[in-house]
Amino acid sequence: MKLNIRSELMIETESGLKFDERVILLLKLIASSGSINTAVKEFGISYSHAWNLLNKLNCKMESPVVVTKRGGNGGGVSTVTETGMRLIETYESIQKEINELLEKKDFSV
Repeated sequence: MKLNIRSELMIETESGLKFDERVILLLKLIASSGSINTAVKEFGISYSHAWNLLNKLNCKMESPVVVTKRGGNGGGVSTVTETGMRLIETYESIQKEINELLEKKDFSV
């Protein structure tokens, strides 16, 4: 029987910050919606959990990955910064390389 292997990448920064595909998905949802609130509803996590993840990222990275601006009646705006976008791109690039490597292997039992 041929086995299909899937890898879940975890990255750790020099400052000890660890993040995985869930954090990347949150950043992508914020980037596409412009809203943390909309992103967490789509993702299915609490706002406070997302806020804690983003705050940890912003504090431990050299520059913020998400910036927010409070809004009035229409609500605020959240923007994934250039650093955040590079983080997404780097993560996805590494994950793609790992998946391509695994696809070349024949794992059977």
